[in-house]
Amino acid sequence: MPRIVVLGEALIDLFAEKGEALHNTKTLHPAPGGAPANVAVALARLGTDVGFIGKVGEDDFGRYLIDLLASEGVDTKHFVTDPRAPTMLAIVARPSSTEQQFILYIGASALLSAAELSQEYVAAAEIFIYSSVTLASDSRAAVLQAVQWARDAGKNVIFDVNLRPLVWPDLTVARRHIMAAIASATVVKLNETELEFVTGLKDPALGSQQLIDRGVLLCCVSLGADGAYYNNGRAQGYVPAVAVDVQDSTGSGDAFVAGLGRQISHWGKPVTLLDEAALHKIVSFANACGALAATQIGAMSALPRLAAVEELINLTSGEA
Repeated sequence: MPRIVVLGEALIDLFAEKGEALHNTKTLHPAPGGAPANVAVALARLGTDVGFIGKVGEDDFGRYLIDLLASEGVDTKHFVTDPRAPTMLAIVARPSSTEQQFILYIGASALLSAAELSQEYVAAAEIFIYSSVTLASDSRAAVLQAVQWARDAGKNVIFDVNLRPLVWPDLTVARRHIMAAIASATVVKLNETELEFVTGLKDPALGSQQLIDRGVLLCCVSLGADGAYYNNGRAQGYVPAVAVDVQDSTGSGDAFVAGLGRQISHWGKPVTLLDEAALHKIVSFANACGALAATQIGAMSALPRLAAVEELINLTSGEA
């Protein structure tokens, strides 16, 4: 059984030309993507035994995505097709290196049902990872069932907020479901905008502490050029960003989540027992993963391999 299991959307990103807003673009370039699928591929490239649970259409895009994840070393035993809907699509524009615009067409991803899941597969993993897009559709029941199995088995559940407003009927509904997901997670990853959305607070220290007080065991807030903040109730602090030549931030958050999951699994102890030194190393590794993903255009294609991450850490901090 895989050490880490990721559930969620695998899709085709249709990228606008770099520097073009959606309303100006005339050409779209397809590429594999989907935040959970990106996380799974990133984990595989980091040398982690990982499995992916998801659904795509019974079409060329869907078969391509399954074959691609398998070729990267991801276990695709529970990555299935469905003839009732096409593979999910995302139209992505990058008007600047730090700004992104999204339009999502959910498709077959929404058809994943709890009856199709394997409790044994989920419960056997050390870590279960998912994000909020799957909560915005009928696949919500499947996600919540998998989360319950993981928690009942005493495993870590990493929830990446990954807010995409356009998939929700309104932000009130989004916040309600996201807050419920946060309450059932052991580890939560957010960016600054998402932190303010769920807590009403901009300050990472105050916002993360609010989530810790609600039962989250470890909160990580990615801060872009300002690095990341971590808080597990025992230790809190900032990890500076890694200075790189940013080409495209698409996929950086997914690489960060993968790095976080890989290191938590590698450390092999409850996240509440991690001290400041351990958390600093864990989040530094995740930061390096996110930074390297930003040095190339694209999402899945830009996800780094373990050797590159270790080399960057050595160059910037002297730590292996």
